[in-house]
Amino acid sequence: MKIKWDSFSAFEKSKFEKMNETDRFIYFLCKQFGSPYGWSKENPVTSDCSGAICMSLFAATGLLIRTTADDLYKRVFTKVNPKAGDIRAVFFITKKDGRHGDRMVAAGTATHIAGILDDGIILNSQEPCARIRRINEVSDWYQRNGHEVAVRGLDREALARLAAEGKTVYDLDAEFWNYFDK
Repeated sequence: MKIKWDSFSAFEKSKFEKMNETDRFIYFLCKQFGSPYGWSKENPVTSDCSGAICMSLFAATGLLIRTTADDLYKRVFTKVNPKAGDIRAVFFITKKDGRHGDRMVAAGTATHIAGILDDGIILNSQEPCARIRRINEVSDWYQRNGHEVAVRGLDREALARLAAEGKTVYDLDAEFWNYFDK
């Protein structure tokens, strides 16, 4: 006996089409569970932290941007006291100037982002793979390493503005359009 994958896909599609934007965002975050971390990638098979968020926003809203965790923090996720039904993310902001990976960053830069699935639960796309974690498990490490933590809600109007401008800091990886229609 074999699984009829086409039947599963049709069922998933019908469920997805009935979801609101927040549920679609969470759904796409969950689709990435277990996928390997991929620097500068944003597709369901592999992504980095900001790529996972940008792809999930696109799947949820149809609005495409590809940018950094810091740009998402400063320009897109600007609601300071988001409600449980909002599209939300947690940001890890460095308190000091210093090296982050292969680049220098200034104090006040968001160096990491994770999408919030439920109160206190995130999808964290970080080496070696995307995992579901508790915010406090991840934030404890970042706080010990000179970061502050901020939970923010999506400003959909800002997202729409940036998408209309064609806002991409990074080029989309070649695999992105294998999973989405233009």
